[in-house]
Amino acid sequence: MNIKGLLIGSAAALVTVSGAHAADAIVAAEPEPMEYVRVCDAFGKGYFYIPGTETCLKIGGYVRMDVRGGELLGLNANQANGSLGDEWDTRSRFDLRVSTASDTEYGALKTYSELRFNWRQGNTTIDVRHAYIDLAGFRVGKTESAFITYTGNAGSVLIDDLIDFGPDEANVIQYNYKSDNGITAILSLEDFPDAGNDYVPNIVAGVGYEGETFKARVLGGYDSSLEEGAIKARLDGTFGGISAFVMAGWNTEGAFRNDYATWDGDWAVWGGVSAPVTERVTLNTQLSYDDSETFVAAANVAFTVVPGFVVTPEVVYRDRESDGNAWGGIVRFQRSF
Repeated sequence: MNIKGLLIGSAAALVTVSGAHAADAIVAAEPEPMEYVRVCDAFGKGYFYIPGTETCLKIGGYVRMDVRGGELLGLNANQANGSLGDEWDTRSRFDLRVSTASDTEYGALKTYSELRFNWRQGNTTIDVRHAYIDLAGFRVGKTESAFITYTGNAGSVLIDDLIDFGPDEANVIQYNYKSDNGITAILSLEDFPDAGNDYVPNIVAGVGYEGETFKARVLGGYDSSLEEGAIKARLDGTFGGISAFVMAGWNTEGAFRNDYATWDGDWAVWGGVSAPVTERVTLNTQLSYDDSETFVAAANVAFTVVPGFVVTPEVVYRDRESDGNAWGGIVRFQRSF
């Protein structure tokens, strides 16, 4: 075979192979459609759909630093000589909040969880503050006692519990009711970590009314282990942007505390006012007094530096018969998201 014939044969072979490959051409797979995060506005701001589900998710929380000082709020580092608040007390916290919500045939199925990561004096603690489920008015899980949540905290000051107004954390099974005409009610079975009440839970029950300018609530808590309890009532009003409240508690046992009567003596009262000074500045005050002749006054100015970042200086005074009077101060820096 001469060179010319060899070239012609090679060319023919290449054409044949190319034709075969053309018949079996490789087609690139179509890319799968990307599922972008969708906004879920059915349950309020901040929710979005978890991809591939009909469940909505919301993530929030805050980062905070507190600087405390004075005899009342400072760190008692030199306990040997009985001094109070002889050093600054600084503490920081990261608070993470996760909410979910979805529609069901019984209404919205919701969950709420809140974790607090605290750092103070070189020690880190983790607090599961809330972990509960809501459906059709029922709530089950870990949260604050209904004796607190139904009537609310004692105002908008930072240190609102120098005269304590109820228990803190509990596992609950409760039912919340709210009608279209403003009538509200709550029934809660509660178990506290140190209750020691065997198989009998504590009970909280309350009823109230919520209008456009005022709210009124009354409830009672029963400590099953001590067979005693407490009653608390509260009235709130709003007048042209200024809000005010007054709250009172009564101990059925008198001198002895129980799970719900956490103040001293038969009774205690709290009151306060919050008033906007400017668009970025709000003044908050609280006064409280109990049957043991303890008087507390607190006042702060909440300054919104930029949206989501608030700096709040506060001054607190306490006059207690057992140990006299003392002052304290706190400055809080908080970025909420």
